[in-house]
Amino acid sequence: MGKRRKGPISRWLKSLGKSPALWGMVGWYLDLCSRTARVEIHAEEPLVELAKRPEGFVLAFWHECLPLMPTGWVQFWKRLGPSVPRKPGLVLVSRSRDGTMISSTLDRFGLTAVSGSSSRGGREAGLNLLRGVRSGAVAVMVPDGPRGPRREISEGPVRLAAMAGVPVVPCGAFAVPSRRLGSWDRMILPMPFARFVAVVGEPILPEKREAGELAALLAKRLNGCVEQAEALCGVVEARKA
Repeated sequence: MGKRRKGPISRWLKSLGKSPALWGMVGWYLDLCSRTARVEIHAEEPLVELAKRPEGFVLAFWHECLPLMPTGWVQFWKRLGPSVPRKPGLVLVSRSRDGTMISSTLDRFGLTAVSGSSSRGGREAGLNLLRGVRSGAVAVMVPDGPRGPRREISEGPVRLAAMAGVPVVPCGAFAVPSRRLGSWDRMILPMPFARFVAVVGEPILPEKREAGELAALLAKRLNGCVEQAEALCGVVEARKA
């Protein structure tokens, strides 16, 4: 089989690294989607309990859900109200072109970028995330980023959680209407006025477990969260029809 042909949206996104103005357009678009979305958050009780504690934690989701994450973050804290202090959100992004694009939009949603990857600045970024989590921040991590392969887990989130002594919370999301792009991760691009569904999985405690075992469990729960979000949006039923 030949390579998947990229559509016009995917080609346009690839060109974003050349134009700060286009980065601003992406931020504006995601902000529009966030403000007009009808948001549902399922199984959020464990996340609420963690948010009320002084300690931080690790929040993980697949790379394909990146455009949906800011909406979920904003709506979650908004629902908790002013009685629960909002934890800082630290997002690990690569020092690549895509990472630069993402970093430029995070501050719109109260999130802070920490730049680094396994190949560039990883040690420094890891230490910054560790310090942040220990002081009460949420480390937002994408275990198959920045280049994939799609849904192939890395041990970064579980290793960070073990070092900090905090849980890892798996999450998944979907939106209708939306488009899956022809990128390596099949990224989900929401449309304005979409129904947005986020699913929070059971937190994973890193105590007395090997990193490989924890990573496999995290991958399984991440897949389950995305599949449940798709099902709640009617995607599974539509495919069967």
